[in-house]
Amino acid sequence: MVKRMTNTQPKIGDVMKFYLYSLLLILIGTAWAQAEIKATVDRQEIFFGESLTLTIVSDQNTNSQPDFTMLDAVFHVGQTSKSSSTQIINGSMSSQTSWQVLLVPKSMGSHIIPPLEVDGERTEAIKIEVKKPDPNAQAKGDIFIEIETNKTSAFVQEEILLTVRLMYAINLKNGALSEPSADGVIVQPINKGTNYTTQRDGRSYQVLERKYAIFVENSGPLTLNPLVFDGEVIDNSRPSYGLFQRGRPIRQVSEMLELDIKQIPQEFVSKDWMPAKQVTLTQSWSQDKPYRVGEPITRTINISAIGLSETQIPDLEIGNINGARIYQDKTDTMTRTDGQQLIATKTIKYAVIPNQHGELTIPELTLEWYDTNNQTAQKTVIEATSLRIEAAEASTTQAPKAINFNPVDIPATQVVPVVEESLTDGDVRLWQTLTWVFAGLWILTAVFLWRKPKKVLVEAEQTQPINQVSLKQLNRASTTQVQQKLIAWWNQQYQQKNTNLGQITQQLADGEMKQAIEQLQQQLYGQSNNPIDTNWQQLIKQGHFKPATASSSHVSGLPELYESD
Repeated sequence: MVKRMTNTQPKIGDVMKFYLYSLLLILIGTAWAQAEIKATVDRQEIFFGESLTLTIVSDQNTNSQPDFTMLDAVFHVGQTSKSSSTQIINGSMSSQTSWQVLLVPKSMGSHIIPPLEVDGERTEAIKIEVKKPDPNAQAKGDIFIEIETNKTSAFVQEEILLTVRLMYAINLKNGALSEPSADGVIVQPINKGTNYTTQRDGRSYQVLERKYAIFVENSGPLTLNPLVFDGEVIDNSRPSYGLFQRGRPIRQVSEMLELDIKQIPQEFVSKDWMPAKQVTLTQSWSQDKPYRVGEPITRTINISAIGLSETQIPDLEIGNINGARIYQDKTDTMTRTDGQQLIATKTIKYAVIPNQHGELTIPELTLEWYDTNNQTAQKTVIEATSLRIEAAEASTTQAPKAINFNPVDIPATQVVPVVEESLTDGDVRLWQTLTWVFAGLWILTAVFLWRKPKKVLVEAEQTQPINQVSLKQLNRASTTQVQQKLIAWWNQQYQQKNTNLGQITQQLADGEMKQAIEQLQQQLYGQSNNPIDTNWQQLIKQGHFKPATASSSHVSGLPELYESD
């Protein structure tokens, strides 16, 4: 009798069926998943006659189409485009479908883009404000540049919002628009640029609009450099061949913009200067209650300022706390934009370690700033806080220490065992031989270093840090230049981010240097017209320009620092 052998390996057809069923289950699961759909516009405030772009995004691939006819009552609905994409990253699949539609309001006033439905999901309603066009806005040819600011007068380091528009009614082939610039001006972009259409004198224009935040470092009249557009225009009067269209160069220059920059108010001359639209100061505590003696408690302080960059938020002075030790943990800063202005945030964390039980009082924290909307000095305060501290647990022989703040010590009650071992004669001879070998190598190294000291010193002298701030000619510089150089040199030398001399004088000991800087500030901010005869280089050389408490981040090497007068 012949036995038939049974093949236990799966057939190729069975494997394919398994994969097909698995793929089907994935697709069914994806279909059952809740779709998410969002609607956004590139601008919510426009002038009558301008266009805006509505974008709808679904997190699934779909063949459905939003019903844009619902918008016909309020908007002229223009060109609509659709795009889809699918990504597979680390085995996870994601899909997206988006629509973009051009809308032109039919009337002025407040309008609502109603919720639009895709596959049973609806978008949120969006409010649009359509304003009356500026009667002074006029067409200035086929292409021109418009610039405007939200204010023509501002304080030193106050945010000024600048809007730049490239208006063109011709076919541009390519081109580039320069960025705003001027001496002593810091420029930060607020958006990447928006495109829309508008009407001027009955003529349609394409618009490229960009927004910037600018901060001026010095008081007095300021003129921004003109913006320049260089590009090419498609020239239909000249023959073209195939895909290559002939172009002619074009250049357009904007008008010059003048600003009046005011001095820092006298009450803030020797303080941290924070000109902002709004400042909030909050705190939070770790929630691992109850709090006990010796156990670290994390305190988090959050500062948010509208109309500033992160470098303008000063460091908070966290004073001593009776009944506890404090240890700085870390500080995180960030600057973001909401599309209309800058928003700076600063997060400070540190550990509070109680050393006695009972009520622990955390003193109040005050942050002074200047309200640019109301033109008044303000104070934002975190009120004093009381924490209930319990005694350490009875089983604890030693209060635990804050992780990452103190080195780990061996408890006093722990005995380190000592192991005694006897050495054989062979071990003794081996150790004697190794001792003589290492001694010989040490002697050779010492002789080598003794024979070539000059070369090593020369190489060390030639190794200089690059991009050092030079204080040459400091004694002959203007008051504004002295201010800029002192701040830049101090920040580089002590690894800080100060923006004014007031922050530096708080760190100086009382003496000649502090008095000289206060006289300099009086001149800078219009409180004194008396000339200053200060030998800045000599004061720095004598060590007066340094923190009262030595900083561990001191940078060595000061090339081209001093010059005899």
